[in-house]
Amino acid sequence: MDLTTIITVALSTVILIIIIGLAAAFIYYRWRTTELMSGLAQFIRKTEKQRDELERLEREIQKLKKQDN
Repeated sequence: MDLTTIITVALSTVILIIIIGLAAAFIYYRWRTTELMSGLAQFIRKTEKQRDELERLEREIQKLKKQDN
């Protein structure tokens, strides 16, 4: 075989492996980001519910204080 052909095949193989690696890294990054954002959204919803419950309890306490006076 010609040396040029061997070098060309080797370089194209390396470039192909790099492209596949970058694609795999990108897919993993997207999957991981989606997973983290879904957990963050769930945390925000739970925090919002707790804040609403706290505000409701504070209003209830204020009403009870007004009734005692």
